[in-house]
Amino acid sequence: MRITPAKEGVLALKRKVGDLCRKYVSAPMPALIKALNQTLQGWGNYHRHVVASEAFSQIDTHVYEQLWRMIRRRHPNKSKKWLVRKYWTVGGTNTFSIRCKTRTGPRTYRVVRLSSIGIRRHIKIRASANPYTREDAAYFWQRRNVKESRFLPGFTSRESKAIWAS
Repeated sequence: MRITPAKEGVLALKRKVGDLCRKYVSAPMPALIKALNQTLQGWGNYHRHVVASEAFSQIDTHVYEQLWRMIRRRHPNKSKKWLVRKYWTVGGTNTFSIRCKTRTGPRTYRVVRLSSIGIRRHIKIRASANPYTREDAAYFWQRRNVKESRFLPGFTSRESKAIWAS
């Protein structure tokens, strides 16, 4: 049984990404990145337990196309090479990112890629396990405390806190 995100849900997210890019066309880039990250991270976390890698890559491609279209309109007289250097290769990564000055110093804002969230399968609870018996106490302690990290695979905890704070 393969459970995948609904086509209508994928299309709705694509529409929302396009609407956000149009809404924030003249806003500062950190505001757009914050809105995109909240939307993408929420949708990705909801669908990370099903067969969603194809949908994630479709949405990543759509986000790339929307951002490329937006910056081409924002900088009509600049070359493609300049745009790639300014928006895609900040910090040596190949993600849409910008560097801004803040009160605390320079800061890099990155758009989250859904494919970097990754697929995490839900682990079922043993049917015979009872949380109220001493024999199963170790099993439930292990389930509660030895889970995989909630952070994105490519980010440290500090960077992932910065994504949520921005």
